[in-house]
Amino acid sequence: MNEGSHIKHKILIGCATLSVLVICYLVLTLGMIMYFSAPNSYHKADKRFVIERGMTLREVVDKLHQENIIKSPNTFLYIGQMIKGVDPKVRYGEYFFEKHISYYKILHKMTHGNIFFRKVTVAEGLSTHSSLSTINQAAGLIGQLPEDVKEGSLLPETYFYSYNDTKAGLIKRMQESMKRHVDGLWEQRDQSIPIKNKEQAVILASIVERETSIESERGKVASVFVNRLRKGMKLQSDPTIIYSFTFGNKQLERPIRVSDIQNNSPFNTYHIYGLPPAPICNPGVASLKAVLNPLQTDYLFFVASGTGDHVFSSTIQEHNANVARYRSVMRAKEAQ
Repeated sequence: MNEGSHIKHKILIGCATLSVLVICYLVLTLGMIMYFSAPNSYHKADKRFVIERGMTLREVVDKLHQENIIKSPNTFLYIGQMIKGVDPKVRYGEYFFEKHISYYKILHKMTHGNIFFRKVTVAEGLSTHSSLSTINQAAGLIGQLPEDVKEGSLLPETYFYSYNDTKAGLIKRMQESMKRHVDGLWEQRDQSIPIKNKEQAVILASIVERETSIESERGKVASVFVNRLRKGMKLQSDPTIIYSFTFGNKQLERPIRVSDIQNNSPFNTYHIYGLPPAPICNPGVASLKAVLNPLQTDYLFFVASGTGDHVFSSTIQEHNANVARYRSVMRAKEAQ
């Protein structure tokens, strides 16, 4: 073999060796990627996982292993660095890893900050005391509740939050949401209603909220109170009597008495004319809409029907008949 043929032979061997190495590398890489992307049979149940602020990838990987989410921390770390770089940054927070989630999806969630959002629902008509209690018991929130949160300042709805969000921050969001909705609805209000400002709108909406939870009745209830305000009549709302004793901090564990109706609290609308000095609960958007754009009716009275809803009337004679009918229904139920 001459020198030219010898050099050519060496080149062919080198190329062949390089090709084999490249193929082996590609096969190995493809195998690792397939392994990294395959369902993780080791992770057998859905689980929440928390990355604390300041944790390194190594610390996170070790914690994943300790909590039985990944089987091989070294493999996870090595392949993860191949895919995401030598020092991929993971974002702190709470994550939700479904059972059998792949290593790749775990890493992708952590590096993209696809954190798990918790939720808490504050129902319409709760007092601020009860609303704050709900927030205080929500898992994952930290810090202290703010002081002096006003009645009627929190918008009831479902709020999403992440692990280690503050209670004060969530309360602020609720207050901002209430203000935003009240401001928007106030601009669209019926200009003829006898409500002078936004504060009065929230007060009346809170009374409507406590009077009925039936969606189809809110407009009718609001119309009764608006009509009474126009005529200079007392609102005579039972929930205001209850609030004058409990202030939303407890339940009135007995029926309303005649002496309760006669109490001289500024919240008792059987005693005062017009609106009480402050809301009696946190009203929802539907009740705010109902008082700012009430139905056009001539209703002045309503009473429970005994079957879960209310009966509305325009005259005292009709109302008295409805009250008598309600008492008859209740006596029949008690006799059963």
